[in-house]
Amino acid sequence: MHSPSRSALIKLLTRSLIFIILIGVIGMVVVTVWPGVGTAVARPMRRVIGNERVAQLETVLFTVQDTFKQVAYGLGAAEPEAPWQVAEAGSPPTPTGPRPTAASTASPTGEMEEAAVTALPGTLPPSPTPLRTPTPAPTATPTAVPWSLPAVAPFTDLEGEGIWQPYIYNEAGEVVGLRTFLLPDPDRPYATVAVVAFDLTKTNLHYVLGVDEPKLPDGPGGNGTIPTEVKQSGQLLAAFNGGFMATHGEYGAMSNGTIALPARSPYGTVAIYETGDVQIGEWGSDILPDGDFVSWRQNARMVVHNGQINDRVYNGSIVTWGGNINGDIVTWRSGVGLSSDQQILYYFAGPSMSMPTLAEAMTAVSAHNGILLDINAAWVHFTAVRPNDLSKAAMTAEPLFEEGMETHTDRYLNQSSRDFFYITTK
Repeated sequence: MHSPSRSALIKLLTRSLIFIILIGVIGMVVVTVWPGVGTAVARPMRRVIGNERVAQLETVLFTVQDTFKQVAYGLGAAEPEAPWQVAEAGSPPTPTGPRPTAASTASPTGEMEEAAVTALPGTLPPSPTPLRTPTPAPTATPTAVPWSLPAVAPFTDLEGEGIWQPYIYNEAGEVVGLRTFLLPDPDRPYATVAVVAFDLTKTNLHYVLGVDEPKLPDGPGGNGTIPTEVKQSGQLLAAFNGGFMATHGEYGAMSNGTIALPARSPYGTVAIYETGDVQIGEWGSDILPDGDFVSWRQNARMVVHNGQINDRVYNGSIVTWGGNINGDIVTWRSGVGLSSDQQILYYFAGPSMSMPTLAEAMTAVSAHNGILLDINAAWVHFTAVRPNDLSKAAMTAEPLFEEGMETHTDRYLNQSSRDFFYITTK
């Protein structure tokens, strides 16, 4: 039996390499267009080949994706753009959500205008109205100034970057949520970080455990749902993703007395107290275990702590950032931060983000403390909830990103397998 020739072996290896590259490109396209497919494949693969091997495959995929994007932008085939329509300079943005009831038309003095009386031909003019002593005009009630925040110093010259726009309104028509976007990565003009800011003086934060995550194999879990009475009240404003699965760090999680995973020091924690107050900090030092908590959620180390970026952000450690992929790899990432006075909650999300990019966005908006939440396209998700004009119980879920968050936009309005946060009016 003759052994294959050298040229035959080279042809075989070349064809095999082309096949592998082709499969890789097809896989990249599939996962990019349908991120849920990648998620469905990754779970059974973790059971077969383990978390580390799956993480290595994800790292290769994300690196290839990023390389393609860098080439496209380098050749001018793509340009940076805002993730949503930006209002023109000098004109107020078109708001969305509930509006206050329009008041009756009044004159500049505050008195109701009277209709002019015109005499018909062939008729006597109306009798003159008797003179009366004019009453002083009532003191005008000062118009409430809509809630806003100072513009953030932009990283680029893209129009709209760093400008806060009204985004979410409560039932009274007051602005309680703003949004802007930032481009903190000088090497990746496509790494757009969307930031949503909530006024915690007029809103409340809540946390829900998912049906499947996070929890231990034999441990308690959650029901993955927003209470029906909350959804029917018309007070639900928004919802966004929680943190990692238990297998990626076993970070603590508790909701309404159910401890899915015990808290661990010194990990970054979002704590919600019985008073409704919110705190973000290190468990065991900033946040003490004996607090009167309703819920808390941990997820890796602090990204920003007391106004300073954690040095670990720059080490790219897999161990530090969740035992999945390291902090240097660019992918969809999300995070949550809090202002120094604990009155403004920030949510961060965007594609092609490394940990330094997330940290830069947090400090740019003056988040005093902040932590990482979930990563990857299938799990990073933010939904603004719009009530139907005809029924408070009928709601519309609008994703923060039209491209990248268009899959299962109503995932938090139904039962969720993963944990999440939601926002209501106070």
